Formats: sequence, C-alpha cells, structure tokens
Amino acid sequence: MRCGRSERRACPGVPAGESQGPPMPTATVILPAAGRGARFAMPGGGGRASPVGAPETKVFVSLAGRPVLAHTLDRFAALEAVVEVIVPVPPEAVAWARETFGERVASGRPLIFVGGGEDRVESVAEALAASDGKSDLVVIHDAVRPLVRRAVVEEAMRVALERGAAVVGWPVDHTVKRVSDGRLVAETVPRENLWLAQTPQVFRRDVIARAYERRHHVVGRVTDDAQLVEAMGGRVAMVRGDVANVKITTIEDLRLCEALLEAGWPFEGEEQGGRADG
Repeated sequence: MRCGRSERRACPGVPAGESQGPPMPTATVILPAAGRGARFAMPGGGGRASPVGAPETKVFVSLAGRPVLAHTLDRFAALEAVVEVIVPVPPEAVAWARETFGERVASGRPLIFVGGGEDRVESVAEALAASDGKSDLVVIHDAVRPLVRRAVVEEAMRVALERGAAVVGWPVDHTVKRVSDGRLVAETVPRENLWLAQTPQVFRRDVIARAYERRHHVVGRVTDDAQLVEAMGGRVAMVRGDVANVKITTIEDLRLCEALLEAGWPFEGEEQGGRADG
C-alpha cells in the first residue's frame, strides 16, 4: 500500500535519515464477532462446535486446528498500517476471549475485546467508542471471514483514503429471481451492476464517525456499515474482492474454508482481487 497522510508512521523499507515521502496512513480494525450463529450447527444437531470452555459462537470454532478468529487476526496483524484491533464479542465471552487471545496481536499492536450490542451496528458502535480515535481509517471486517487476501484489504484502504468509503465485493454471476408470496417467481432481475457486498468495508474515520452518529435516523434494517454512509448521502466505491473470502455462516462454509486451507490457500502466485470499481 502506498503511503498516505498520517504523521505517525513512517513508510517501511526506507533507511533512517532519507526522504520518506508522505507517511503511511494508520488504521483501526474492527472485527464484529458478537453474532450468536443461529444458522451454524454441527451435523446431526449434536456436539460442540467451539472448544470446551469456550462460549458457543462461530468465531471460536476450530478451523484447521485454530479458532476462526485466530486466522482472521493473523490477516490484519501482518498489515503495517494497523495500529489497533477491536473485537466486539458476546458480553459473556469477553473474559474468555481476553484470556485466550491476550491483549496484543502477533505484531504487538493492541487487541481489545468489548461486549457487543444487540445487533451488528450497535456492536460496531461499541468498538468505535473503545478506539483511541486517532487513526486515519477504520477497517470493519466480519470476524468469520478468515480467508481475506492482503492485497484486497490494502486496495480497499487505498480507495477509502482517496474517496472516503470503500466496500469489497464480487459481481453477481448467478441468475437472480425476485419472488413473491408463496415463493412464486415475480421476475428475473438483470444482474448487470449488481454486486454481493463482502468485507472489509473501509472508511475515513470522519466519514464513519458521522454515519454512526446518525445511525438512529436510518429507517429499516441496517445490514452493513456502508449502508449508514449511503443513508447520509455519502458515496461508496466498490473494490473487487475474492470468491474465497467466505463468510462462515453454516457448517458447510467452515468445511469449505478448511478445504481451501488444506489445498494451500492463498495459493502463491494466484493473488486476485483488489481492483476498484465505481
């Protein structure tokens, strides 16, 4: 990622005393993980999905021998721009998470667990309140998307720094049907210009702060953070993501992530994604 506006972090790889150019922007990472995972169940409806002693939530489920959250933390710990990582979890899971994952990610930056709210939006609001408030960018990423590529994250950060807001996504490549009551097909929806939103969703701090201040004025259900920016008239750029950026919602999603890791993800030499659209 190229250097940006922040005055707190120098660009890596430049010898001391030499001109470094514009400093690298800094980022707060928020990993919402307070969902209860109602659709996630072990086959046959029996057995624990999480390790013994862990609260029953998807982010603590074992993926290739480690909790899902550990994989996701690794993705962001490797980014030079990240200055803090904040994870909203179910309130009853805060103490267990702190004891299990510690107070710092692998890079040494602060790892903060907070009790989540009643829904995703309120959980992110709790995380924003716990942030030091000094970073240039806020990166919000589903904790249950452990296979996000570094190149995609960095491109989303670059675009958000320039445009204010960026959402990673993937163009719809299936036929889309709108159905009426009784699951009868009402129409086939043209898929041109339709994208499936993923995460991360990245924002300049001032943009997402204003959007969350106005969140209670938004009518209807809010399902992602960019929707709040859209509601206040903000423009959001799309960044092409990656089909491997799976959100673990069901046991089948978990098995797919396991298979990708076993097959060698992220497949050296096959990095894809990271192109801005819109």
